Amino acid sequence: MPNTPRTDPSAAETMSRRRGAALEDAILDAARDELAQLGYAKSTMSGIANRAGTSKPVLYRRWSSLAELVLDTLGRRFADVPVPDTGDLRDDVLALLRQARATLAGTSRDTVTGLIADTVHDPRLEQRLRDLIAGSALSDAMSTVLERAAERGQIPPGPWPRRVITLPMSLLRDDFVVFGVRPSDADLVAVTDQVFLPLLAAHRERRE
Repeated sequence: MPNTPRTDPSAAETMSRRRGAALEDAILDAARDELAQLGYAKSTMSGIANRAGTSKPVLYRRWSSLAELVLDTLGRRFADVPVPDTGDLRDDVLALLRQARATLAGTSRDTVTGLIADTVHDPRLEQRLRDLIAGSALSDAMSTVLERAAERGQIPPGPWPRRVITLPMSLLRDDFVVFGVRPSDADLVAVTDQVFLPLLAAHRERRE
């Protein structure tokens, strides 16, 4: 009789015990590694399942498609946005833009363009992708930066138009996704000093 591969009983027991958040974390970590090594176009549900030490049916019980799984993988990365609090508006804005650059740099252009193609016929996933690449979590962090600056008396209290709040993140997103370039630190300083802070000042003058 031919020899058949034998599974380590302890490993099999560990795999069978993984449930809930622990299993989901393992799958999302595996999806992140698959994307990093192969890119979106070559990533598969089978490959991710193998990396996570589980089966493809387990993945499909949680995610209907590769696109949905990848959106959750990226969503976890974008959701953890520490809000700078240096005591100065300009320094806070620059610190947040640097964090945003690091976050966006971990998401390849190939992944975003692949998701655009795969979600175009699914309004629910298309909206999730739109929210993700629009940097909603990053823009929420910018709102907090502005609120703290207002509390310090550096700018008048809000509300600030959403278009104003999202502008710096939109400019960074376009550099990465549309043009495929990583903004330099000088670029971030220019966005802060030549675009965002003057826009805040102009909005304040109109309100006064």
